[in-house]
Amino acid sequence: MNKILTLINGKFKDSVSVLDRGLAYGDGFFETMQWFGKNNESLQGVEFWNRHFRRIIKSAKILKIKIPNKNIFAEYKKKILTVAQKKKIYEGILKIIITRGVGGRGYSYESNMKPTIIFIVFPNATSKRIESVNVKFCKSAISDNADISGLKHLNRLDSVRARSELKNKKIFEGIFTDNNENILEGTMTNIFFVKNKSLVTPSIKSSGINGIMREVILVYGKKFFTEIVIR
Repeated sequence: MNKILTLINGKFKDSVSVLDRGLAYGDGFFETMQWFGKNNESLQGVEFWNRHFRRIIKSAKILKIKIPNKNIFAEYKKKILTVAQKKKIYEGILKIIITRGVGGRGYSYESNMKPTIIFIVFPNATSKRIESVNVKFCKSAISDNADISGLKHLNRLDSVRARSELKNKKIFEGIFTDNNENILEGTMTNIFFVKNKSLVTPSIKSSGINGIMREVILVYGKKFFTEIVIR
């Protein structure tokens, strides 16, 4: 844990105001991505960065959070990954948290608020290739709200409650279902099924996360399957 790096609004620090709306109300969103960089600044990279940034723009628009342009995000990204490499961290997870910013009491907010933009670098945990996993259907329900479906907003209580059901460490993932017992997604994953030559995945029209890997699989899956089914 001592190798975690945090950059907040372009400065290396690890705390935010107690009045930050992300802390008080979950008023914000986040992105999580894989990054890599050998001992060479020119080799820095983030998997699917452009896709992640497009989703950042979309999420900010949905929540009406004013964010800086892409160049500022690129500057922050380069700044934190360069320091990570100097600390001999060459790959890991990059998490970006964006909140509406610091405000007073109450749910209403000013239209010109300065957002809080947090970059966090986590070094990769030791892992091994997984051929199969154990899963469990969760009793906890997932929120149904078409207005923010697909958005990685900061209120993750559905997943927190569901993960608390997984007491057995051999269970890798918990599965959410809707009121009709239709499978929706995992607590931290999207779900796909292969049926004959078709690739099937649940709809996230009213609930769930539109993961970047889900997006990528739906695009490139057309090369390997005769049919892509979302239902």
